[in-house]
Amino acid sequence: MAETVSPLKHFVLAKKAITAIFGQLLEFVTEGSHFVEATYRNPELDRIASEDDLVEIQGYRNKLAVIGEVLSRRHMKVAFFGRTSSGKSSVINAMLWDKVLPSGIGHTTNCFLSVEGTDGDKAYLMTEGSDEKKSVKTVNQLAHALHMDKDLKAGCLVHVFWPKAKCALLRDDLVLVDSPGTDVTTELDIWIDKFCLDADVFVLVANSESTLMNTEKHFFHKVNERLSKPNIFILNNRW
Repeated sequence: MAETVSPLKHFVLAKKAITAIFGQLLEFVTEGSHFVEATYRNPELDRIASEDDLVEIQGYRNKLAVIGEVLSRRHMKVAFFGRTSSGKSSVINAMLWDKVLPSGIGHTTNCFLSVEGTDGDKAYLMTEGSDEKKSVKTVNQLAHALHMDKDLKAGCLVHVFWPKAKCALLRDDLVLVDSPGTDVTTELDIWIDKFCLDADVFVLVANSESTLMNTEKHFFHKVNERLSKPNIFILNNRW
């Protein structure tokens, strides 16, 4: 029986095609920018190209370069936000069909956790600013490692690498980012700038039993301020 193609594979292929298109556009606009600059600075070609023309085309080139940097990432990044104990980690575990992250009563995520696949057969984690691969065999070990590391603060990022053989969803360059509760910090805008500006999708995990709090509304405003058209989904995790 033929293996079922993951819907994420379409995203990977589409992203490659889009990357190639924007790469060509950047080449054309860069050549045009050089031509306009040479024309503007040539005294024999007075008034053919103005300074405004040069600034305008250079602006287009810079925008295309930024888009190219975002598209050059291999993965699709999904960032999860929500109040403390809203079920963000449980949602990620459900998506992966495996208990990868600590969740449930007594477990709260105290830093940013980036979950991505590894081709190896052993899970491990890496903390920000360190090249050490810390072996993790079970979820309990992961929870213990995160709890015992006193240097991990809310603004830190921990990379959790889980074997792709165990989670089919991670085989197509998907990265899932779990976050501390939006109600535990006043530095939400700094977090968004540091970890989530390059996210393809934002998911707000909410509790339907209560109304949106100001911290969750603040999250929407901050994301909207920094991204022109963010992809935001609201997941009602409790009824």
